[in-house]
Amino acid sequence: MDPKVEKAVELYNQACDAEEKGDWALADALYLQSHALFEEAGGIHYLDAAIALNSLACLRERRGDYEGALCAARKSAKVMEMRGVLFHSPEATEIRLQGWGLIGNLLRQMARYAEAEQVLQRALKCACTAFGQASEESAAARNHLGILYKYTGEFNKAEWLYREALESLSAQYGEENEWVATLYHNLGGLFHARGDFAAGEPYALTAWEIRRRLLGEDHPSTLADAAAYAGILDGLERYAESEPIYVHALEVFERIYGSEHYEIVVNLNNLANVRFMRGDYEESERLFRRALVIKEKMLGRDHPDTALTANNLGVLLQSLGRLDEARGLFARALSVFEPQLGPEHPKTLMARENLKTV
Repeated sequence: MDPKVEKAVELYNQACDAEEKGDWALADALYLQSHALFEEAGGIHYLDAAIALNSLACLRERRGDYEGALCAARKSAKVMEMRGVLFHSPEATEIRLQGWGLIGNLLRQMARYAEAEQVLQRALKCACTAFGQASEESAAARNHLGILYKYTGEFNKAEWLYREALESLSAQYGEENEWVATLYHNLGGLFHARGDFAAGEPYALTAWEIRRRLLGEDHPSTLADAAAYAGILDGLERYAESEPIYVHALEVFERIYGSEHYEIVVNLNNLANVRFMRGDYEESERLFRRALVIKEKMLGRDHPDTALTANNLGVLLQSLGRLDEARGLFARALSVFEPQLGPEHPKTLMARENLKTV
């Protein structure tokens, strides 16, 4: 083996180990060094360079560095566009699809929905052409596009994509599969977004149960399923069941990720809602404000997720009679939802109605 390639492989494996141990700064640096050496080696190793960049993008996304992750994923796509055109293997196509999936999901998380849709539709078309309609690659591409349509309020499109993916994967792998758990999770989230909590409960619970059996109680993916199920319980007003789930998830996530991460802020927001509904207004306000500060730092003031927490804080303040503060928060949320999500999106309608009530 070329010494340069041998060193690149060694650095890549070290990066994976560092990421697993939570030393993310070291992992980031090692992925970059590995990528550079694979690029220098050239030839078939351009594919390895793209893989290293995709791994770096996943790491940065996990850390909440969406801009950095998008930069790495786009570099990977560029490598495949400039160099990977020489390779037509299934492996090369999988690398392209992973890069496009990362780009689409990151654009969606950054509320750049139109750009995300173009990339994810391209990925789905490529997956179906290269691997077939019933393939795992096509199911993954459908899932990514379905998540986007949930965020844009196109719930019927999202449900169709989720169910198509779930049907093909369940037939191939049975129920005890992580991708199957993910699709149950997403179907539960879709019914939550529709406000049909009773219909969403069995999906969310099934996802959590599968993941617990596969990964254990405190794996980050298991805890994300647990928190999603707790959100369904909130909709059913079963706060005594949901509250301990959020508290435990926050404890573990803060130990894994530190004080600022997307999973942490989601659980802060949801726990704040529970404390509000149970009458602990002081603690609810503290949690909402902490979540809002982190979201503003991570996502920016004008991101729909940030606006949602601003709206929720407004609901709390309105109930306490602090109407001027609430009015300002509702107006802020509406000014984000309406131009980005459209005038008829459920979140736009919610913020508009809230503003009208004060």
